[in-house]
Amino acid sequence: MSTHYNRFLKLLERWPVDPSKAGRDLGQYLRDQLQTILGSSNIIAVNEERLQRQHRALENIANDVHRKAHPRVYTSTATGLTGEQCRDILSSEFLEYLKKEKE
Repeated sequence: MSTHYNRFLKLLERWPVDPSKAGRDLGQYLRDQLQTILGSSNIIAVNEERLQRQHRALENIANDVHRKAHPRVYTSTATGLTGEQCRDILSSEFLEYLKKEKE
């Protein structure tokens, strides 16, 4: 089990936490899930094959496997915004601003 833990830790070192998405960040969610799965007292119930599949899938995302295999032709999104603009709009700070504007 420590092998899985070490593999996931190495993966998470390469997966930063985005402070602009507090409570909604994938990196933080993965850390919380790892702590829940591997830190529980019922560690015997962990499915080894499932952990290996999850690690492989996350490793593919972290290594941009599918992004490299299928490169994007366009630099904009369906909204016409750039990736950086989309990132800004999805920040917790901007969403909070929209919530206040709505009130």
